[in-house]
Amino acid sequence: MSGNPKAASTQGSIASHFDFADVTDPVERERLLVEELRRTQSALAKAKDDIRRKQRALDEYAFEQEAADVRELMHAACWTADFDEQGNPVGFWFSDECRRVLGYETEDDLPGSSGSSDRFIAPDDLARINNEFRIAATQGGPYDVNYCVRRKDGKRMWVRAAAKFRRDEQGIARSCIGVFVDIDDAVKNQARQQQVLEQALERADRASKVKTDFLRRMSHDMRTPLNSILCLLQLCERNDDDEVLLRENHEKIRTAARHLLSLIDDTLQASKLGEGKLELACEPVDLVRLQADVADIMQLLAADAGVSMEDHQREESIAHRYVLGSELYLRQIFLNIYSNCVKYNRRGGKVITHVVSNEQPDGKILVRWEIADTGIGMSQEFLEHVFEPFAREENAGNGVGGTGLGMPIVKQLVELMGGTIEVSSKLNVGSTFVISIPFDSTPAPRETEQIASGSALQGRRLLLVEDNDLNAEIAATLLESDGAYVSIAGDGAQALEAFARSPVGTFDVILMDVMMPKMDGLAATRAIRALDRPDAASIPIIAMTGNTFQEDVQECLEAGMNAHLAKPIDVAKADRIIAAVMDRAV
Repeated sequence: MSGNPKAASTQGSIASHFDFADVTDPVERERLLVEELRRTQSALAKAKDDIRRKQRALDEYAFEQEAADVRELMHAACWTADFDEQGNPVGFWFSDECRRVLGYETEDDLPGSSGSSDRFIAPDDLARINNEFRIAATQGGPYDVNYCVRRKDGKRMWVRAAAKFRRDEQGIARSCIGVFVDIDDAVKNQARQQQVLEQALERADRASKVKTDFLRRMSHDMRTPLNSILCLLQLCERNDDDEVLLRENHEKIRTAARHLLSLIDDTLQASKLGEGKLELACEPVDLVRLQADVADIMQLLAADAGVSMEDHQREESIAHRYVLGSELYLRQIFLNIYSNCVKYNRRGGKVITHVVSNEQPDGKILVRWEIADTGIGMSQEFLEHVFEPFAREENAGNGVGGTGLGMPIVKQLVELMGGTIEVSSKLNVGSTFVISIPFDSTPAPRETEQIASGSALQGRRLLLVEDNDLNAEIAATLLESDGAYVSIAGDGAQALEAFARSPVGTFDVILMDVMMPKMDGLAATRAIRALDRPDAASIPIIAMTGNTFQEDVQECLEAGMNAHLAKPIDVAKADRIIAAVMDRAV
């Protein structure tokens, strides 16, 4: 029992208690009580001190552990340094995390107490960092900097470094403790984001420049034919008794107006193509007739330019002349190409066409057009950009205008049809365009009765729906000059009222504008078709509108119209369309 100190202490305490209990003298007993109280209080105070020391130790350990955890989470590397009497940092110490960050495996690889941190700092940052550190140490400013360090493997990485200085009573730095944190990923991500932003800004600047350049060109190119039209009109007014001059000027006005219209069409179509909203029709196309129509249209332009059109196409070379496709956009493709071949040619030059077709293993008909000119050609530098929007070779030297949208539109239309276009060129020699497009074949159309000679408008009663008074007056005059009787409605609501109040058979055809106030042409057509009268469902309604895209045509047909006529009105074309829809209505 005596071998157990705790038991002995307990026994002594019990013995003391019993000794104290056996004391009968009151004075002695009080003295013993006071001594016992002092001993108990001392023991309690000592126990409290022990508890405080242990709690402080626990708190310090927990703090150090939390600090270590934070450093580990932040990848913070600690280092310390002392200062000599001249204020130079010496006696560097680097933590294990420093070695990890810098790529060193053992402590021996790092400089000892006489070493320096300079060996780790990238040379181009060294002077700046040492200056920042000196200012912070001598003048008391903060030291918190970003810089590049060199790892053992030679790679550079970004770190963020900060230091706290311990100073004597005179405020002179005697030592410091610092950390640096690996921020390489953050800096590089920021650099990448900055690069992305700079590239986006550069693209925006380029787009703004292209837009400005485009508007400048469009302003010039549209004003040029418009100026011609206005000047020619003045000449006509001053020489209204010279019939020969009037006819010549009218033809020139027509040419300028068509050029202006083509500029507008190209701009609108480029916008549709850019938005991916252009839809292609799938209808029977006679490729031989198409080629002949395009040649007829180009003959006048070619003759004025002194350029001859040589078409080496033979009907037998197109083994399958009837295919399914979009005649409208095929015609546009070739008109754009032929226009360039003529415009960028020289007097006495030629435009030569070869066309062949072959059936492919998949049953498609591959048609290949080769169109060559003997014009001024293109430089190899420009050839790389010929299909880019608004691109024009400024040093072409012939003063030819245009939006620079024709060839991009051609390329996109060809690709929408599943085809390809290639171009080769040589300055002062000429250019060659090769277009290959696959088609589905279709049977030859049945022979139809020829429309009797004379205008289909003769004696026809037309309801012309047009909200623009001047356009309505011009259209009515043109139609009446071909023998039609024309009534005018100013919008869709007036057209509906005029038709609803008229006796059955009052009107033979309705020419309906689409974009109008109060009630547009589509709503007016639906309302007319819904009327409870015998001719509501049968009267031919023809859209007469500036909305000329395939989806616009389809929208008109779905609203209940029979055909589509694009503005500006072409009386000959209106004559053919009215004849066709009335023939079908019989």
